[in-house]
Amino acid sequence: MAFVPSRRKKHQTGAARVSLNLTSMMDMFTIILVFLLKTYSTEGQLIHPSDNLTLPNSTVENPPEIALDVTVSQGWIMVNNNPVVQMSRVVNQESLIIEPLYDVLQQYAAEAKKMEETYGVRFSGKVTIQGDKKLPFSTILKVMATCGRSEYPNMRLVVYQKQS
Repeated sequence: MAFVPSRRKKHQTGAARVSLNLTSMMDMFTIILVFLLKTYSTEGQLIHPSDNLTLPNSTVENPPEIALDVTVSQGWIMVNNNPVVQMSRVVNQESLIIEPLYDVLQQYAAEAKKMEETYGVRFSGKVTIQGDKKLPFSTILKVMATCGRSEYPNMRLVVYQKQS
């Protein structure tokens, strides 16, 4: 049997009409979206250690929580990365309450209570304390006493977790 060529034109001379099938593309994007949502980690690094201090090591296994951040370095006491008082004033004082820190914490507590009344966001009184491992215990004790007195009784110390 001999080959019979078709009678159709071999080349189209006009503008070609191309249609795009969006159904398979939407399926692909849906699968990618579901994959990304399933692999998304909500437990990332919630606390960023300050650059000017070295945190102590511990075997604690509790995950960090979002709270008001108090950083105690060799030079300053800071609340949410805003300097509050120099350490030279804290080391020499007799009282357990650090007045400038107390005033700033009271302001944050008042704002949080206002948010609770306005938006219903519950005020938990949580604070995380980042303290340099070379600081004397008396300094950390003063910071903790000030936090407890200024409506932040739920304190957590930030540490590096030892790898076993």
